[in-house]
Amino acid sequence: MGSPGPKRQVSDTRLLFEILISEDRSVLAAEIQSNVALGTVQAVRDRLNTLASDTEYIKTKTVSNRNMYRLTAAGRQHVAAAVRADID
Repeated sequence: MGSPGPKRQVSDTRLLFEILISEDRSVLAAEIQSNVALGTVQAVRDRLNTLASDTEYIKTKTVSNRNMYRLTAAGRQHVAAAVRADID
């Protein structure tokens, strides 16, 4: 998961975590943008779109020309494993 090159400021797992802890099962990029250090909503949207196309962790649904992002079961398992590793 993730692309080669310099280490990203915001991990893919952090983006997945923000979706997991949201009040709704699906989020817009704008809803989590203030919780991650990516600067713009477009930057968050780009990362989420990449995750959706490159992994099995996120599914998208277009509503009123806007992408809604939700975690799959695999995405929830990935975040849970990362959190467990950090708290042990």
